[in-house]
Amino acid sequence: MAQWPLPPNLHSEIAGGPICFHADHSIGSKDGLIPRYTDSHACVKCISALTEGRLSLDVHKIERKYRRRFLEFWSFVEIKDPDECWPWRGKYHSRSNSSYFPIPRHWGSGRQYSAQRVAAWFTWGDIGRLPIKAVCGNNNCCNPLHLRVKGVPHFFHNRHMQLIDLEFNSNKLTHETQLFLETTCEKDPRRFEKIQKANRLWIDFRLQANGPLSPFTMGDKTASDDPSISFT
Repeated sequence: MAQWPLPPNLHSEIAGGPICFHADHSIGSKDGLIPRYTDSHACVKCISALTEGRLSLDVHKIERKYRRRFLEFWSFVEIKDPDECWPWRGKYHSRSNSSYFPIPRHWGSGRQYSAQRVAAWFTWGDIGRLPIKAVCGNNNCCNPLHLRVKGVPHFFHNRHMQLIDLEFNSNKLTHETQLFLETTCEKDPRRFEKIQKANRLWIDFRLQANGPLSPFTMGDKTASDDPSISFT
């Protein structure tokens, strides 16, 4: 997929736009709008967090209406160690062999985007149309630590702590996505069939795999015991 070219006066204007994926960034919004850059459509607060090197894999920090999409997306990612590539196991375009995930955005008619871009949206923040690059060279890797957003500086002041945090949260996310698949299979069979169509072998494997953490040893809320998470 072609990437959006950076303009010479990037991020020179700000206007109100739809709320982003991250719940904290809509706090205080009385009109349902948040500050966004008019050219890239990126969330101003997300760009600020990105430049400080802050990322998240926590479903509880995602806006309620995006949580099902969040868990569905990560169900198709083979989450490994923080320093390894995280391969995309979902759909690929037949001609270009590029990954994609269906999710509409407010700035155009496009309804599907590359898996890497969605991974960046759900971890680093809503960067809008800003181009991204995989520093590992793997165009199907969804590890956020392997992704860089062009036009915005990345600072990694606490690289060691970030790896520790990502390792814990990636294990937690693996467990939550498995719970999501089990719940969807039981309560919404039609939706589950659509998910399976993307890669039945991978989804069946995820359902049969033993998660690295159990809800009794995680020491934190999971998708099964948090009433704020809705799968419908």
